[in-house]
Amino acid sequence: MWKIIYNLLLHLLIPFFVLFSLTRQKIRKTLRERFFPSPLKGSADDVFWIHAASIGEAVIAENVVSYMKGLKGVNRFLITTNTYYTRDLLRRKFGDRMPVYSLPFDIPFSIKRFAGKSKFKALLIIETEIWPNLIWFAKKKGIPVIIINGRISDSTLKRYMQFAFFMKHVFSGVDLVLAQSEEHRERFALIGMDPRRIINTGNLKYYRPMQEGEEDEPKGKIVTFGSIKEKEVPIIIPVIKRLKQVFSDYLFFIAPRELHLISFLEEQFIEYFDVMRYSVYKGLPDAKPAIIIVDTVGDLINIYKKSTIAFVGGSLAPYGGQNMLEPLFFGTPVIFGPYVDTFKGIAEEVVQSGAGIQVATGEELFDRMRGIILDETLRQHMGREGIGVVVKQRRAMEQTVNAVMEATWKNFQNS
Repeated sequence: MWKIIYNLLLHLLIPFFVLFSLTRQKIRKTLRERFFPSPLKGSADDVFWIHAASIGEAVIAENVVSYMKGLKGVNRFLITTNTYYTRDLLRRKFGDRMPVYSLPFDIPFSIKRFAGKSKFKALLIIETEIWPNLIWFAKKKGIPVIIINGRISDSTLKRYMQFAFFMKHVFSGVDLVLAQSEEHRERFALIGMDPRRIINTGNLKYYRPMQEGEEDEPKGKIVTFGSIKEKEVPIIIPVIKRLKQVFSDYLFFIAPRELHLISFLEEQFIEYFDVMRYSVYKGLPDAKPAIIIVDTVGDLINIYKKSTIAFVGGSLAPYGGQNMLEPLFFGTPVIFGPYVDTFKGIAEEVVQSGAGIQVATGEELFDRMRGIILDETLRQHMGREGIGVVVKQRRAMEQTVNAVMEATWKNFQNS
């Protein structure tokens, strides 16, 4: 009955959705592809279908694929995504090595047209993409449906709780939920998933494959302020000016999260210091500026690697924070602000382990940074603890993939 009601409402809303989509470029670009997808070519019976909604989930998908490809007999994957820019990014990255498509809309016709008669090894849905018709389609075909790195946000929990009676019916088609924490495991149970089919395997968002010994690479006299957001700029500018006066021989990197801040940051410092953009600095190895504004994408992680200490932004103003584990990959002590709702669990672990410090104000940020730079013993201790936190996160990938393979193998034996 619930399936009939859901699809009746869905089809009634299609004309309104199409009109809305025509006014939104993000949706319009893939509208036809998602309504009338091209059927998959060839057999996909031995393929793992991974759905990654957007950029964040796509990073997880890449890491899962890379890890699983190291296992014997696991080498065929297909990725779907909701956004054209994520699709295009993955296509550029994988080329002909892996097919990447837009996910068909959750309409039976669109899903059947896309998947055809293929019986995938499994459908792996990353985080919280709950599409009822997609799940019901996979169940009918005998395809294991596994939610990996499962999470239910506060707002989503309230909304799903109102429809728990319906969600329970949808979750009957899900074989396994691999939750990213105990809190999220309990939330999936609250909204209708069978608790016996939910496992807390840890958070894949913080997994990163590491090269042996890279955490032991020597540090430079570098202080980095990464992922800085607009409302944080008035707080960090005086902190950097004061630190630069104390540590004149240190090189300061500032990486704004929003590109429109690049010129503004240059204007704030150019009167006092020699300022250079990172895109220019990379081509001038002998240059010795005082402050570098990072105006490129993808380079911040390597800057963290060489840093004595790093501040991770999006956290001194109510933005929800950024990934404070990135400096810890290399044993770099980390500092962040009080607004880390998006990374609440990992922030608590970082602070409790002693790998990082949480501050509330610009004054406290200056004092803490100054103290850590001056105390080599403290820096070494924080670095070791940081590597320990990262190693713990690596186990989450191992546990997740083991659970996926076990569920897939059980399905194969029962088929």
